Amino acid sequence: MEHRLLDQVKTVMRVMLISERTSPEHRHVIRFNALDFHTLAIVRTAPGVRATAVAAQLGVAPTTASSVIARLVSRGLIQRQQCSQDRRAYELDLTDEGRAVADAIHTQDLRNMALFLSALSAREQTQLVALMDKVVERVAALEAGTPSG
Repeated sequence: MEHRLLDQVKTVMRVMLISERTSPEHRHVIRFNALDFHTLAIVRTAPGVRATAVAAQLGVAPTTASSVIARLVSRGLIQRQQCSQDRRAYELDLTDEGRAVADAIHTQDLRNMALFLSALSAREQTQLVALMDKVVERVAALEAGTPSG
């Protein structure tokens, strides 16, 4: 069962992470780099996020997150601003170009999900989402170090 699910998840992730998932004007801006895609998504949903939070959400070392952020800053997709509460920290926001790329990726992700879900009836889609909610709750509990049933 675990092997089959792993293969299925890998197939879906492979399709979700190809560079052609962005609109034509943004293709190859961030070529084949899942961390770049995920970092843009994090900053898109949480403007003003700090690099330490990005590293935690990506599940990578702070130095890796710093490299990703530096690359996105140099490409003009993310900007850093010094945090007003903590002068040692920086908050991250998307530039206008970064917002356009992140929005295009998000739109394509939603299209992909609709296409994937079209293989299921409305009832099956509801069931799948409910089951995934349970899986996500379990993952969150494991990440928090709290036991769950």
